[in-house]
Amino acid sequence: MNRLRVGVLVDSKARANLRADYGLSLYLESERWRVLFDTGPSDAVLEFNASAMGVDLSKLDLVLISHEHFDHTGGLPALARAGSRAPVLIPAGASWRLERAIEDLGLPVRKVVAGGEVLPGAFLLSQQYGPPYEQALAVNLGGKGLVTVQGCSHPGPSRIVAKALNDTGVKPFAVVGGLHLAWSPPESVQTELKALASLGVRTMIPLHCSGELVLKEARRFGIEAKEAVAGDWLEL
Repeated sequence: MNRLRVGVLVDSKARANLRADYGLSLYLESERWRVLFDTGPSDAVLEFNASAMGVDLSKLDLVLISHEHFDHTGGLPALARAGSRAPVLIPAGASWRLERAIEDLGLPVRKVVAGGEVLPGAFLLSQQYGPPYEQALAVNLGGKGLVTVQGCSHPGPSRIVAKALNDTGVKPFAVVGGLHLAWSPPESVQTELKALASLGVRTMIPLHCSGELVLKEARRFGIEAKEAVAGDWLEL
């Protein structure tokens, strides 16, 4: 696989014709599959933004929920209304309430105990930390390396990337998603950026809970940080 297209469906900032909301939802598209990574906090916002961006929620191959906080799961009813039959993967440590809520929507749900390749070139990184237990996705772009897609990075951004390297044996080059550094002191942000750079990360698209300081400091560590908001399409 040589290309990954990322559509930012939900973020706390948005382009003028879309709706902003505090949460995260990403549409991931390769030559062979379509994945929804998290759903944001609102089904109405997810539906509106997906429609505006030309994303058909009924034609997904997989839905991955990083963790069970509402700002990542609130949009799930939109998938039911769209008629999605894509399996919804949730962390093994997620509560029975989340699992039951997804079942009640009529969506197929599966708790993930062990990670591994879930689609060609796409590897689920099984849960870390907890609670909230959080899982992530790593996409192998061949000669470029891995892209890790992260929801909130409660375990720590660099811990997730290190797990991706350990699980796949492929060197990471890009990180997309929430990094949970918005409330961290500058020293902690710098420590994480240094660790990410040492793991091979050269490109970063910080969203949701990442904070402005990440964008300002990344270049000092040899990382190109690209700002993105809901409505943006990114090519990796």
